[in-house]
Amino acid sequence: MSSISLRLAASTSRAARLASVRTQACRVPSRALHKRKELSYPIEGGLGKFLPPHALQMIAVDYQQGLLDRLNDLIRGTALENKSIVQTVVEAARDPNKVLEFNYASEALNNSFFLECVKPPPDNATSHEHKLIGMLERRIGFHWGSLAHFQSSFGAAVQGMFSSGWVWLVCDQTGQLGIMPTFGAGTLLVSARKASETFLEWQRIVGEPVVPYSEEDLLPRASSPTPGAPPPPSSPASGLSHNAPPVNPHQPARSMSSQLGRPRDMYKNSKGKDSGPTKFDVLGGVVYPLLCVSVHEHAWVGAGYGVWGKEEYMKRFWSVVDWEKVCQMYMKVAPVER
Repeated sequence: MSSISLRLAASTSRAARLASVRTQACRVPSRALHKRKELSYPIEGGLGKFLPPHALQMIAVDYQQGLLDRLNDLIRGTALENKSIVQTVVEAARDPNKVLEFNYASEALNNSFFLECVKPPPDNATSHEHKLIGMLERRIGFHWGSLAHFQSSFGAAVQGMFSSGWVWLVCDQTGQLGIMPTFGAGTLLVSARKASETFLEWQRIVGEPVVPYSEEDLLPRASSPTPGAPPPPSSPASGLSHNAPPVNPHQPARSMSSQLGRPRDMYKNSKGKDSGPTKFDVLGGVVYPLLCVSVHEHAWVGAGYGVWGKEEYMKRFWSVVDWEKVCQMYMKVAPVER
Protein backbone atom coordinates (compact mmCIF):
# COMPACT_ATOMS: atom_id res chain seq x y z
CA MET A 1 0.00 0.00 0.00
CA SER A 2 2.87 2.34 0.83
CA SER A 3 4.40 1.70 -2.61
CA ILE A 4 1.13 2.58 -4.37
CA SER A 5 0.79 5.70 -2.21
CA LEU A 6 4.31 6.85 -3.14
CA ARG A 7 3.60 6.32 -6.86
CA LEU A 8 0.35 8.29 -6.62
CA ALA A 9 2.07 11.13 -4.72
CA ALA A 10 4.87 11.30 -7.31
CA SER A 11 2.34 11.32 -10.14
CA THR A 12 0.33 14.09 -8.50
CA SER A 13 3.47 16.16 -7.87
CA ARG A 14 4.62 15.70 -11.49
CA ALA A 15 1.18 16.77 -12.80
CA ALA A 16 1.25 19.86 -10.60
CA ARG A 17 4.70 20.83 -11.90
CA LEU A 18 3.59 20.38 -15.52
CA ALA A 19 0.47 22.48 -14.91
CA SER A 20 2.65 25.20 -13.41
CA VAL A 21 4.97 25.15 -16.43
CA ARG A 22 2.01 25.34 -18.83
CA THR A 23 0.57 28.29 -16.88
CA GLN A 24 3.88 30.17 -17.02
CA ALA A 25 4.29 29.45 -20.74
CA CYS A 26 0.83 30.87 -21.48
CA ARG A 27 1.43 34.01 -19.43
CA VAL A 28 1.83 37.05 -21.66
CA PRO A 29 4.81 39.15 -20.56
CA SER A 30 4.03 42.83 -19.98
CA ARG A 31 6.36 45.76 -19.35
CA ALA A 32 6.11 47.42 -15.98
CA LEU A 33 4.96 51.02 -15.97
CA HIS A 34 7.62 53.70 -16.06
CA LYS A 35 9.92 53.70 -13.06
CA ARG A 36 12.30 56.36 -11.87
CA LYS A 37 15.95 55.69 -12.55
CA GLU A 38 18.20 56.00 -9.53
CA LEU A 39 20.95 58.60 -9.67
CA SER A 40 24.58 57.56 -9.98
CA TYR A 41 25.41 59.70 -6.94
CA PRO A 42 23.79 59.72 -3.47
CA ILE A 43 20.96 62.16 -2.93
CA GLU A 44 21.91 62.51 0.73
CA GLY A 45 25.10 64.34 -0.24
CA GLY A 46 23.39 66.86 -2.52
CA LEU A 47 25.21 68.50 -5.42
CA GLY A 48 27.94 70.52 -3.76
CA LYS A 49 27.04 74.19 -3.41
CA PHE A 50 24.60 73.96 -6.33
CA LEU A 51 21.76 71.93 -4.81
CA PRO A 52 21.47 70.96 -1.13
CA PRO A 53 20.16 67.45 -0.38
CA HIS A 54 16.53 68.53 0.13
CA ALA A 55 16.49 70.39 -3.22
CA LEU A 56 18.04 67.45 -5.06
CA GLN A 57 15.45 65.18 -3.43
CA MET A 58 12.68 67.47 -4.68
CA ILE A 59 13.96 67.59 -8.29
CA ALA A 60 15.27 64.04 -8.69
CA VAL A 61 12.66 62.14 -6.67
CA ASP A 62 9.53 64.14 -5.86
CA TYR A 63 9.20 65.97 -9.19
CA GLN A 64 10.47 63.11 -11.35
CA GLN A 65 8.30 60.51 -9.65
CA GLY A 66 5.29 62.80 -9.86
CA LEU A 67 5.75 63.17 -13.62
CA LEU A 68 6.02 59.41 -14.08
CA ASP A 69 3.05 58.66 -11.80
CA ARG A 70 0.83 61.01 -13.75
CA LEU A 71 2.07 59.65 -17.06
CA ASN A 72 1.41 56.09 -15.91
CA ASP A 73 -2.15 57.01 -14.92
CA LEU A 74 -2.77 58.56 -18.35
CA ILE A 75 -1.37 55.74 -20.48
CA ARG A 76 -2.72 52.77 -18.52
CA GLY A 77 -4.88 50.69 -20.86
CA THR A 78 -3.92 52.73 -23.96
CA ALA A 79 -1.65 52.07 -26.93
CA LEU A 80 1.15 53.93 -25.14
CA GLU A 81 1.10 51.68 -22.08
CA ASN A 82 3.92 49.40 -23.27
CA LYS A 83 5.99 52.13 -24.91
CA SER A 84 9.23 53.48 -23.49
CA ILE A 85 9.51 57.11 -22.42
CA VAL A 86 11.30 57.96 -25.66
CA GLN A 87 8.69 56.17 -27.78
CA THR A 88 5.95 57.97 -25.85
CA VAL A 89 7.50 61.38 -26.54
CA VAL A 90 7.91 60.64 -30.25
CA GLU A 91 4.44 59.16 -30.76
CA ALA A 92 2.54 61.60 -28.53
CA ALA A 93 4.20 64.51 -30.35
CA ARG A 94 2.37 63.41 -33.51
CA ASP A 95 -1.05 63.43 -31.89
CA PRO A 96 -2.65 66.75 -30.84
CA ASN A 97 -4.92 64.76 -28.51
CA LYS A 98 -1.91 63.48 -26.54
CA VAL A 99 -0.54 66.81 -25.38
CA LEU A 100 -0.71 65.92 -21.68
CA GLU A 101 1.00 62.58 -22.25
CA PHE A 102 3.70 64.36 -24.23
CA ASN A 103 4.20 66.99 -21.54
CA TYR A 104 4.70 64.50 -18.71
CA ALA A 105 6.95 62.20 -20.75
CA SER A 106 9.03 65.02 -22.20
CA GLU A 107 9.48 66.75 -18.85
CA ALA A 108 10.61 63.45 -17.31
CA LEU A 109 13.03 62.93 -20.19
CA ASN A 110 14.48 66.44 -20.00
CA ASN A 111 14.75 66.26 -16.23
CA SER A 112 16.65 62.98 -16.53
CA PHE A 113 19.03 64.55 -19.06
CA PHE A 114 19.64 67.48 -16.71
CA LEU A 115 20.43 65.17 -13.79
CA GLU A 116 22.75 63.04 -15.94
CA CYS A 117 24.80 66.12 -16.93
CA VAL A 118 25.82 66.86 -13.36
CA LYS A 119 27.51 65.21 -10.43
CA PRO A 120 29.01 66.39 -7.12
CA PRO A 121 32.36 68.17 -7.47
CA PRO A 122 35.47 66.18 -6.49
CA ASP A 123 36.86 66.53 -2.99
CA ASN A 124 40.06 68.17 -4.22
CA ALA A 125 38.49 70.67 -6.65
CA THR A 126 35.60 73.10 -6.94
CA SER A 127 34.39 71.83 -10.33
CA HIS A 128 34.99 69.28 -13.09
CA GLU A 129 36.53 71.77 -15.52
CA HIS A 130 39.79 69.79 -15.60
CA LYS A 131 37.81 67.10 -17.47
CA LEU A 132 36.94 69.49 -20.31
CA ILE A 133 39.59 68.41 -22.81
CA GLY A 134 40.11 67.51 -26.46
CA MET A 135 37.84 68.51 -29.31
CA LEU A 136 35.07 70.00 -27.19
CA GLU A 137 37.47 72.27 -25.31
CA ARG A 138 38.95 73.49 -28.60
CA ARG A 139 35.49 74.04 -30.11
CA ILE A 140 34.33 76.09 -27.14
CA GLY A 141 37.50 78.19 -27.44
CA PHE A 142 36.92 78.62 -31.18
CA HIS A 143 33.27 79.64 -30.87
CA TRP A 144 33.33 81.75 -27.68
CA GLY A 145 36.99 82.53 -27.09
CA SER A 146 37.07 80.97 -23.63
CA LEU A 147 35.06 78.81 -21.28
CA ALA A 148 34.21 81.88 -19.20
CA HIS A 149 32.70 83.62 -22.24
CA PHE A 150 30.71 80.51 -23.11
CA GLN A 151 29.35 80.31 -19.58
CA SER A 152 28.39 83.98 -19.75
CA SER A 153 26.51 83.43 -23.04
CA PHE A 154 24.77 80.36 -21.66
CA GLY A 155 23.82 82.24 -18.50
CA ALA A 156 22.43 85.08 -20.61
CA ALA A 157 20.15 82.59 -22.39
CA VAL A 158 18.90 81.34 -19.03
CA GLN A 159 18.35 84.86 -17.70
CA GLY A 160 16.50 85.79 -20.89
CA MET A 161 14.02 82.93 -20.50
CA PHE A 162 11.08 84.43 -18.65
CA SER A 163 8.97 81.27 -18.63
CA SER A 164 9.98 77.79 -17.54
CA GLY A 165 11.91 75.50 -19.84
CA TRP A 166 15.40 74.23 -20.57
CA VAL A 167 18.58 75.68 -22.03
CA TRP A 168 20.86 73.37 -23.99
CA LEU A 169 24.39 73.20 -25.32
CA VAL A 170 24.02 71.50 -28.69
CA CYS A 171 26.16 70.57 -31.67
CA ASP A 172 25.36 69.77 -35.28
CA GLN A 173 26.69 67.05 -37.57
CA THR A 174 29.73 69.20 -38.43
CA GLY A 175 30.67 69.64 -34.78
CA GLN A 176 29.62 73.30 -34.53
CA LEU A 177 28.24 74.32 -31.15
CA GLY A 178 25.26 76.44 -30.22
CA ILE A 179 23.01 77.40 -27.31
CA MET A 180 19.31 76.64 -27.65
CA PRO A 181 16.35 77.17 -25.33
CA THR A 182 13.24 75.01 -25.37
CA PHE A 183 10.14 76.35 -23.67
CA GLY A 184 7.76 74.50 -21.38
CA ALA A 185 8.04 70.77 -22.01
CA GLY A 186 9.65 71.23 -25.44
CA THR A 187 12.51 68.85 -26.11
CA LEU A 188 15.31 68.54 -28.63
CA LEU A 189 14.57 64.82 -28.93
CA VAL A 190 11.86 65.43 -31.50
CA SER A 191 13.04 68.70 -33.00
CA ALA A 192 16.22 67.00 -34.24
CA ARG A 193 14.05 64.49 -36.17
CA LYS A 194 16.91 62.14 -36.91
CA ALA A 195 18.17 59.04 -35.16
CA SER A 196 21.68 59.49 -33.76
CA GLU A 197 24.00 58.32 -31.04
CA THR A 198 22.61 60.97 -28.73
CA PHE A 199 19.07 59.97 -29.67
CA LEU A 200 19.88 56.46 -28.49
CA GLU A 201 21.51 57.97 -25.41
CA TRP A 202 18.17 59.47 -24.37
CA GLN A 203 16.90 55.94 -23.86
CA ARG A 204 19.89 54.90 -21.80
CA ILE A 205 19.53 58.00 -19.64
CA VAL A 206 16.05 57.08 -18.42
CA GLY A 207 17.13 53.49 -17.83
CA GLU A 208 14.77 51.87 -20.34
CA PRO A 209 15.46 49.51 -23.28
CA VAL A 210 17.23 51.06 -26.25
CA VAL A 211 15.01 50.90 -29.34
CA PRO A 212 16.59 51.76 -32.72
CA TYR A 213 14.80 54.32 -34.87
CA SER A 214 15.09 55.33 -38.48
CA GLU A 215 14.80 58.92 -39.67
CA GLU A 216 11.30 58.21 -40.99
CA ASP A 217 10.19 57.17 -37.49
CA LEU A 218 10.76 60.71 -36.25
CA LEU A 219 8.99 62.59 -39.03
CA PRO A 220 5.42 63.79 -38.49
CA ARG A 221 2.75 61.60 -40.01
CA ALA A 222 1.26 62.98 -43.17
CA SER A 223 -2.47 63.63 -43.13
CA SER A 224 -4.96 64.83 -45.72
CA PRO A 225 -6.83 67.89 -44.44
CA THR A 226 -10.54 68.06 -44.93
CA PRO A 227 -11.51 70.76 -47.45
CA GLY A 228 -12.54 73.92 -45.66
CA ALA A 229 -11.38 72.60 -42.27
CA PRO A 230 -8.96 74.66 -40.15
CA PRO A 231 -5.35 73.45 -40.08
CA PRO A 232 -4.58 70.86 -37.39
CA PRO A 233 -2.94 72.01 -34.17
CA SER A 234 0.84 72.03 -34.24
CA SER A 235 2.64 69.18 -32.55
CA PRO A 236 3.91 69.76 -29.02
CA ALA A 237 7.23 68.28 -30.13
CA SER A 238 9.44 71.21 -29.27
CA GLY A 239 9.32 74.75 -28.00
CA LEU A 240 11.20 75.56 -31.18
CA SER A 241 8.85 74.21 -33.79
CA HIS A 242 5.40 75.70 -33.26
CA ASN A 243 3.77 78.38 -35.34
CA ALA A 244 2.47 81.36 -33.38
CA PRO A 245 -0.98 82.77 -34.14
CA PRO A 246 -0.76 86.24 -35.68
CA VAL A 247 -1.42 89.12 -33.33
CA ASN A 248 -3.16 90.98 -36.15
CA PRO A 249 -5.33 88.82 -38.46
CA HIS A 250 -4.00 90.80 -41.43
CA GLN A 251 -0.40 89.99 -40.55
CA PRO A 252 1.18 86.61 -41.40
CA ALA A 253 2.20 84.35 -38.55
CA ARG A 254 5.90 84.02 -37.85
CA SER A 255 7.75 80.91 -36.83
CA MET A 256 8.20 80.57 -33.10
CA SER A 257 11.82 79.63 -33.75
CA SER A 258 12.50 83.22 -34.80
CA GLN A 259 10.56 84.64 -31.86
CA LEU A 260 11.62 82.32 -29.07
CA GLY A 261 14.85 80.78 -30.27
CA ARG A 262 16.84 83.98 -30.17
CA PRO A 263 15.12 87.00 -28.64
CA ARG A 264 16.53 90.21 -30.06
CA ASP A 265 19.88 91.16 -28.45
CA MET A 266 19.58 88.41 -25.83
CA TYR A 267 23.14 87.29 -26.49
CA LYS A 268 24.75 90.67 -27.22
CA ASN A 269 27.80 91.60 -25.20
CA SER A 270 28.55 95.07 -23.81
CA LYS A 271 29.88 96.21 -27.22
CA GLY A 272 26.73 95.11 -29.03
CA LYS A 273 28.40 92.16 -30.75
CA ASP A 274 27.21 88.57 -30.74
CA SER A 275 28.64 86.68 -27.78
CA GLY A 276 28.44 83.26 -29.39
CA PRO A 277 27.09 81.18 -32.29
CA THR A 278 23.51 80.94 -31.09
CA LYS A 279 21.64 81.62 -34.33
CA PHE A 280 19.88 78.54 -35.61
CA ASP A 281 21.05 79.22 -39.16
CA VAL A 282 24.66 78.84 -38.01
CA LEU A 283 23.97 75.22 -37.13
CA GLY A 284 23.06 72.41 -39.50
CA GLY A 285 19.59 70.93 -39.86
CA VAL A 286 20.17 68.34 -37.13
CA VAL A 287 21.17 69.23 -33.59
CA TYR A 288 22.32 66.93 -30.83
CA PRO A 289 21.98 67.84 -27.12
CA LEU A 290 25.15 67.73 -25.02
CA LEU A 291 24.00 69.21 -21.71
CA CYS A 292 21.04 71.12 -20.35
CA VAL A 293 19.93 73.00 -17.28
CA SER A 294 16.45 73.19 -15.80
CA VAL A 295 14.99 76.69 -15.98
CA HIS A 296 12.11 76.00 -13.59
CA GLU A 297 11.44 78.29 -10.67
CA HIS A 298 11.03 75.34 -8.34
CA ALA A 299 14.70 74.45 -8.97
CA TRP A 300 16.26 77.61 -7.55
CA VAL A 301 13.52 78.54 -5.10
CA GLY A 302 13.54 75.02 -3.65
CA ALA A 303 17.33 75.22 -3.31
CA GLY A 304 17.09 78.36 -1.20
CA TYR A 305 18.21 80.91 -3.79
CA GLY A 306 14.97 82.85 -3.47
CA VAL A 307 12.48 83.92 -6.12
CA TRP A 308 15.06 86.16 -7.84
CA GLY A 309 17.96 83.75 -7.38
CA LYS A 310 18.20 82.41 -10.93
CA GLU A 311 21.49 84.19 -11.64
CA GLU A 312 23.22 82.72 -8.59
CA TYR A 313 21.69 79.32 -9.40
CA MET A 314 23.34 79.47 -12.84
CA LYS A 315 26.70 80.57 -11.48
CA ARG A 316 26.84 77.55 -9.19
CA PHE A 317 25.57 75.20 -11.92
CA TRP A 318 29.04 75.18 -13.55
CA SER A 319 30.58 73.69 -10.41
CA VAL A 320 28.71 70.41 -10.95
CA VAL A 321 28.66 70.02 -14.77
CA ASP A 322 30.10 66.60 -15.61
CA TRP A 323 32.41 67.73 -18.41
CA GLU A 324 33.83 64.24 -18.87
CA LYS A 325 30.39 62.92 -19.80
CA VAL A 326 29.64 65.96 -21.99
CA CYS A 327 32.93 65.42 -23.87
CA GLN A 328 32.06 61.76 -24.39
CA MET A 329 28.68 62.74 -25.81
CA TYR A 330 30.30 65.24 -28.17
CA MET A 331 32.76 62.62 -29.45
CA LYS A 332 29.86 60.37 -30.42
CA VAL A 333 28.50 62.83 -32.98
CA ALA A 334 31.33 65.21 -33.87
CA PRO A 335 33.41 64.42 -36.99
CA VAL A 336 36.87 63.05 -36.25
CA GLU A 337 39.65 65.62 -36.55
CA ARG A 338 42.34 64.86 -39.11
